[in-house]
This record gives sequence, C-alpha cells and structure tokens, in this order.
Amino acid sequence: MSRKRVCLTTSDVDEGIKRKQKLDEKLTSLCKKAYELSILCDVKVGIVISIPEKTDVFAWPSLPEAQKIVNDHIAFPKHKVTIHNNFLQSIVEKREEEVRKVEETLEKMEMENLFNEIFKGNKLLNEVNVGEIKGLLKLIDVKRVQFEQRKIQVNEVVANNNVGEENNVGHP
Repeated sequence: MSRKRVCLTTSDVDEGIKRKQKLDEKLTSLCKKAYELSILCDVKVGIVISIPEKTDVFAWPSLPEAQKIVNDHIAFPKHKVTIHNNFLQSIVEKREEEVRKVEETLEKMEMENLFNEIFKGNKLLNEVNVGEIKGLLKLIDVKRVQFEQRKIQVNEVVANNNVGEENNVGHP
C-alpha cells in the first residue's frame, strides 16, 4: 500500500486553512499510529503537542490521561529522571577537573624546564619573576620529598643487603 506524500509548502491563498487541514491530518495520523503502537506492543502511549496559534495544547488520548502516563513513568522506580541542568553541571565539573589536572601538569613541566634552564646557566635568577620563583619553590619542595623517600628506600635496601651478608659470613 503506497502512501500519498503531503507537500509542506505554503501558499498565499487560504494559507491558514490549508495549514490547519494539514495539521489535522498529521495529528489524526499520529494518533492512529500511537494507538496501534499501544495495542501491538502493550505499552502506554500519550501525546502532548503545543500549537503556537492556540493557547491550549493538543493531548491524546486526553490531557489527564497523558499527564497520568508521564507521572506513572516518572514515579516508576526503575526510571530515574535526570534534570538536564544537573546532568550538564556534572559534565562541566568533570571537564573543569580535567582542565585543572592538565594545568597542574603544565605548570609542573614549565617549572621543571625553568629549573633546568637556571641549572644549565641559560637563565639567571634575576631574570625570573615572582610567580616563577613561587613555582620553583613548590617544585623544590616536591623534589625534596621525593629525594627523602628515595633515600629511605635506598637505606632499607642497603640494610637488607648488610643483614644478608652477615648471615652468609664463612659460607662460600
């Protein structure tokens, strides 16, 4: 069965009447398909359409029934309705956290580069601004902590080796 295609062009002659007729045809077709879908799939179907020229809305099967379908869907425990703003806010917060981490990594790399430039003698300390000095101080603190941790690890390895050598004294 072939369908007749409805052309959606506008004309000057009886534009309002033709548009209203097309809208009515489309709504009738849509309601028929919704009814068939509800029977074939055993689901609840409701349609709510806001028409700009009218102050009220079109609802199928009726406005209270459509509202009941939406309320039942929202109240059903398996369905979690996420408010769009909250969803977007969570995405924004994740992106801000990623940006913050990238900025921290970039600042650390810049400070390491600056430290290496000063160490090599390519840049003098009097050429460094206050912000860069603060960054260098943070970098030095981090490196000092890493150095202390590494020192503890090396001392533990040396102590373990010494204990092993004492146990092997006199044995080939």
